Amino acid sequence: MIKEGIEKILALSGSTSQIINDRTYENGPKGIIPILPPKAETLTINTLTGIKDYDPGAGEMLHILDHKTVNVISEDYADRWLTRNTYLTAVHESPVFKFGQYYDVEMFIIALQSLFVQDDITALILKLVGNIKDEGVSNFCDDGVTQQVKAKTGISLVSNVPVPNPVTLRPYRTFMEIQQPASTFVFRIKGNKDEAPLCALFEADGRMWRLKAIKEIKSWLEFELPGVKIIA
Repeated sequence: MIKEGIEKILALSGSTSQIINDRTYENGPKGIIPILPPKAETLTINTLTGIKDYDPGAGEMLHILDHKTVNVISEDYADRWLTRNTYLTAVHESPVFKFGQYYDVEMFIIALQSLFVQDDITALILKLVGNIKDEGVSNFCDDGVTQQVKAKTGISLVSNVPVPNPVTLRPYRTFMEIQQPASTFVFRIKGNKDEAPLCALFEADGRMWRLKAIKEIKSWLEFELPGVKIIA
């Protein structure tokens, strides 16, 4: 009955099926692909705490796919075709700073305050960016809390604020239960007499932070779920 239903659906969609070694394959626009047996729907959550609440048991293990995805999967193969069941997937979702893209001063200040762990370095950058004179547009005096604007001409700094470059920052890029990994960025300001100043951060660590994040996720899970097999 199931086979007949599949064949009817394939016929209506313009696809055909064939059986190879007792397994049904679909021959469609994307080529020949196996038709997987019915499985329970995978639960999707957004936190590591949700995995702890799920409490993986015997026959289940954790697979840290990357810095923002962890799956609870079956330890043994689910069938003779060596597929595994995925019971639960935790996916980190949050706004992320757009590195390599220039922001205007106001949006840069907002993004730096809302998308990064605040520390002495973010304070220095905010002090620098919040005191930019944009000649031809206005004079920005913004410490992130209050703002004064005066008409001026040319781009200059209200005061000299030393900021190391590259800078070490901790953007929110992975699960909130762990410490956000720090990485280095090149900080740049550009502008001219006809344009408002623009600010940008460029990644400068070869994305090594992803490996740090995976290591931190594994450490958190090992502490909260002792005895559970974890693959990272």
